[in-house]
Amino acid sequence: MALAISSTSFLSFPNSLPGDFGFDPLGLGSDAELLKWFAQAELMHSRWAMLGVSGILIPEWLQKIGYVENFSWYDAGSREYFADPTTLFIVQLALMGWVEGRRWADIVNPGSVDIEPKLPHKTNPKPDVGYPGGLWFDPMMWGRGSPEPVMVLRTKEIKNGRLAMLAFLGFCFQATYTGQGPLENLMSHLADPGHNNIFSRSITTRASNISSSVPMAAVRFFPILSILILILILAPFAFAASETESLLRLKQSFTNADTSLSSWIPNVSPCGNWIGVVCFKNIITGLHLSDLGLSGKIDIDALMQIPGLRTISFVNNSFSGPVPEFNKLGAIKAIYLTDNQFSGPIPLEFFAQLGSLKKVWFSNNKFSGNIPDSLNELDLLKELHLENNEFSGKIPSLKQQFTSFSVTNNKLEGMIPENLVSYGANSFTGNEKLCGKPLDRACEYYTLPAEEEGRVYLSGFGIKVILILVFAAIAALVFLSMRNKKQSKHDFSIISRSNSSIDGDQVVQVHVPSSKNSNSSENKSKKGSSHGEHKSETKRASTTRGGSMGDLVMVNDEKGVFGLGDLMKAAAEVLGNGGLGSAYKAAMANGLSVVVKRMREMNKIGRDVFDAEMRQFGRIKHTNILTPLAYHYRREEKLFVTEYMPKGSLLYVLHGDRGTCHADLNWPTRLKIVKGIARGCGFLYNEFSNYELPHGNLKSSNIMLSDDYEPLLSEYAFYPLINPGAVQSMFAYKTTDYTEYQKVSQKTDVYCLGIIILEIITGKFPSQYHSNGKGGIDVVQWVFMAISERREEELIDPELKNSTSSLNNMLQLLQIGAACIESNPEQRITMKEAIRRIEEMQV
Repeated sequence: MALAISSTSFLSFPNSLPGDFGFDPLGLGSDAELLKWFAQAELMHSRWAMLGVSGILIPEWLQKIGYVENFSWYDAGSREYFADPTTLFIVQLALMGWVEGRRWADIVNPGSVDIEPKLPHKTNPKPDVGYPGGLWFDPMMWGRGSPEPVMVLRTKEIKNGRLAMLAFLGFCFQATYTGQGPLENLMSHLADPGHNNIFSRSITTRASNISSSVPMAAVRFFPILSILILILILAPFAFAASETESLLRLKQSFTNADTSLSSWIPNVSPCGNWIGVVCFKNIITGLHLSDLGLSGKIDIDALMQIPGLRTISFVNNSFSGPVPEFNKLGAIKAIYLTDNQFSGPIPLEFFAQLGSLKKVWFSNNKFSGNIPDSLNELDLLKELHLENNEFSGKIPSLKQQFTSFSVTNNKLEGMIPENLVSYGANSFTGNEKLCGKPLDRACEYYTLPAEEEGRVYLSGFGIKVILILVFAAIAALVFLSMRNKKQSKHDFSIISRSNSSIDGDQVVQVHVPSSKNSNSSENKSKKGSSHGEHKSETKRASTTRGGSMGDLVMVNDEKGVFGLGDLMKAAAEVLGNGGLGSAYKAAMANGLSVVVKRMREMNKIGRDVFDAEMRQFGRIKHTNILTPLAYHYRREEKLFVTEYMPKGSLLYVLHGDRGTCHADLNWPTRLKIVKGIARGCGFLYNEFSNYELPHGNLKSSNIMLSDDYEPLLSEYAFYPLINPGAVQSMFAYKTTDYTEYQKVSQKTDVYCLGIIILEIITGKFPSQYHSNGKGGIDVVQWVFMAISERREEELIDPELKNSTSSLNNMLQLLQIGAACIESNPEQRITMKEAIRRIEEMQV
């Protein structure tokens, strides 16, 4: 128990200790884990102290009114009451053991003791260690419904507990010193305050009232105790003085504050008297120093000495230079720096330690460089304003749901992340190189081969593509007209083959069965040519290699037959960029929507072998495998065409979507997804059993979801196709198998499966998906640490906490995921074993 505070220790555990003011005078809690133990120790001692004080005051009061006789809690051998000592000891031991046992269980597995029945509409908000909730703990249900009343009650409890610890210590020395209980001492003092107090009565007088068993050392020590208690009582005022000194240091760091901050003077309490200082119950919680013409340097060290500080505002001043080190203020909730002259880049990890931050206003400055990815680590962030700066690069794919957001008038470029589209075009204007929705500016998405001298870049909705299509259509009409003059109208086979042959610099026109104005080959098929003849013509057309560019090669015609021309005419939309290439959605005129993946670095094998591989992919028939429909082969790059899945990827539904799709991710749905992924992996391990990596790039972004949440694996078995210098972009090469052992194997896919399982069960984005490990959560370390400390339930996605009847199954799946991510491949379970254990699970 203590009444003073160390700012360094407090900031390592920001904004989460009830009554945290005056907690750690010696800085013993500078380590976050130690701080948790100290907080628990104080909480438990507070509760026992309150019980102990009650056990002293209540019996003495009962004696006064005649219900208890000869009560003395401080004399050995005094009269027994309630029960004989043996029975009383056994009862106390049993009750205290039960309470302490539940407390220990709560520490080992937080929230596990909340097993009492609760009213359905009065749920306990996010149980914390030491605060289990339930009717036993909160019979009046004062702390139900939302976290706010819980924190208020926690603060009241800890303050009363601290007072009770002081009171119990005082009762003990008071009884030793006077031989009387606290109520009797109080009545004596009230009867004669001038003589009955700890300063006026002589030691001899007091000693005469003490039983012979009391040592004189205790009597001599009591004045020292009194001084200590007085110091503890005055400690908060001393620390208030230190906060005043810190603010005066801050004032001195400004170059022109004498006039604007003239009210900041020594020996005057800041609360209520100093301009811009915001207080709550005499604790400084905010500095609102806006429109004061301040400049100079902001002394962060001075701000660190104000532990209650939560809001900082320096709006419309004249500060300049790099961004101050506000990231040292771990408990800060809002930072307002609008309308200053701050400049330069913001460090990429600037926001990593600001977990409590809710509002960031850095607008109207001169900040440059990339927008820090560490913003993604601010789960509580609600307002982000970076407009009117000089930020460049791409916008991070921020996962938060903002109430206020703007990045207008910067130098940002690239596609706007899909999860930020909903904030409207006004949040992104003034960035000439930004593209995609909601701006009326399409992203460049495909390179159309022209003559060898160069390339023409097309945009799905831009003017360029319209002009190119117009000229291509005119050229095609002229070409067909000239060919038709030389050919017989009834020579359908020759026409079909001729149209499929490509001169090196000519774009092919492809015939789709659903088109009405097709060439005579298609008319022939409509008039009764056999399906087999049509497929034969398609195959011959597809395999022609007349020049540097060929047509699409159909490897699976279940969704119909189409060609490159149909893709070029389709409405296009950029879906994103991955390690192996870019992806685009194309909605064709016949109603079919496909995904076109444009991949480079795939020249490891020759064209004939590549074609054989693609046709093997096209023959795959499995519920959980996304079968390619077609491919396009060029030396420089390859196009892979698959069916478009409206729900998108598992990555998007888990982390990017907060609509109905995300709401559907209950426990049965997540288990269904895991089982589907496992079955797909099992199929790949049979189909490509001789491959070193049957999948090789298994991650949530490569798992598509059907309308009924059936997972479909994509980008599988590419390992033999990719150039050796590009394989490290595959997720298999970001695992510990390669980073620690410089080797990949079939067990590497097992590790990747484990990461996905943990991603699904925790709802967290794994940092393992990033090459540098920055951003997201290191789910491997987090899971193993929680398991070693028997805190597995903390890992479960809070959105699954309502499925309490399935908790054991969730923990079972968690254990399977942990077995898959064993760092040593030799000790890791096999894919077959992982699939078996997953299939045995029930909802």
